[in-house]
Amino acid sequence: MLDNSQYLIFTLLIIIASIIVLKLKILDFKGTISSIFMGNLIYLVTGIGGFILVIEFFIIGFICTKFRFNQKRRKGIAQEKDGIRSWQNVIANGFAFSLFGTIFYLTNNEIFLIGFISSIAIATGDTLATEIGLLSSKKPRLITNFKQVETGRSGGITILGSLASIIGIIIIILSSSINGFSINIDLLSIAIIGSFCGILIDSILGATVQAQYFCDKCEKFTELASHHEQQNKLIKGRAFIDNNIVNLFSTLTGSLISILLIVIF
Repeated sequence: MLDNSQYLIFTLLIIIASIIVLKLKILDFKGTISSIFMGNLIYLVTGIGGFILVIEFFIIGFICTKFRFNQKRRKGIAQEKDGIRSWQNVIANGFAFSLFGTIFYLTNNEIFLIGFISSIAIATGDTLATEIGLLSSKKPRLITNFKQVETGRSGGITILGSLASIIGIIIIILSSSINGFSINIDLLSIAIIGSFCGILIDSILGATVQAQYFCDKCEKFTELASHHEQQNKLIKGRAFIDNNIVNLFSTLTGSLISILLIVIF
């Protein structure tokens, strides 16, 4: 049972943090409100250790998104809205956090804690793979056939982005071991494998079923259905499967793979 005074302090801190998030333009208003609810849930079901992991994901994501942002913008591959994330982004990444964290709280079964940690590791690794991979001096290759594609194309992978994603995964997994979670090193190793599988699934879905459009004005491929106040032409994938849907599915699936590997081995 949480101490009322501790929870009051936490609530004040999360309000202050939310103001900073808005000032730094990490999230828009609706995204910030969504993150407050998600942050409270994570704290209630996993404690301060789980909450810190989620904060690490947000901080790492913000830093990597803003890293050489002007360079990305000049190339036309920067995140829309100057990198400000929306409530859809929060839900897409945070749904798996909240789900596995809640199941762990209800069952007290460690395998769901691994699922919780893996989901954060996948979201972090995916963000690093994208934002750092965009800066690669070499053209990405489509994960399904390894043919070169233009930078920013969904499903495109680079060595730089892949290494960055592995580093992101390891940071979260190692952080979990010092954030109050007493977890066997073998289980954490399995979590790394499952998390990397989640990253691969994200890229495969991005290359196959995620909606990809072509903007006639930019003369570039994009994930946006509309750009420059005009509708883009769908050239590949399914219109109802956007990047948020892919992120949600890959974090869930990768986390389930971690759980399944633990059950099997």
